[in-house]
Amino acid sequence: MLMEWKNLIVVRRMTRNDLPIIAEIAHRAFRNGPDSYWAVIGAKRAQRTFVAEMNNKVVGVIEIEIVNLSVGRQGHVGYIFVDPNYQRRGIGTKLLITAENFFKEKGAKASWALTSPENIAAQRLFEKNGYRRVFLKELFQMLPVKDAEKLLRRMVYWEGDIIYHKPL
Repeated sequence: MLMEWKNLIVVRRMTRNDLPIIAEIAHRAFRNGPDSYWAVIGAKRAQRTFVAEMNNKVVGVIEIEIVNLSVGRQGHVGYIFVDPNYQRRGIGTKLLITAENFFKEKGAKASWALTSPENIAAQRLFEKNGYRRVFLKELFQMLPVKDAEKLLRRMVYWEGDIIYHKPL
């Protein structure tokens, strides 16, 4: 059944006309919490925002950027969210693969993301797609201090967030 859904998912760049539906999806996906506001701001400001469509209806969003560090370019997944009525159909995975392909095209060496400890769905998505949890201390062992600090600022890290990493 999952393969049937994946064939119906089309990923494309966001346009300004998508913003009202992105706001609606964010509202539902984040249950009108603070992230429902910041995800829409992120969609407008991200280096690149992609939307996933099913039957010409926007059902998912991913906001990404390239971060230039002294150790090389790194991809950063900002918000990724899917309309709750369309979750568990491969949409998040397809968005994540699109982001990783963009990162590779731009010469990024890895993809980074973070999520809150409460967001079990995002944790499962990242782990299912080959991302590994990285603890803060480990991040500072993987990257020079200035790079680690810059990456944490770009990701808007809050104490307790879960950091994910995937080499590309």
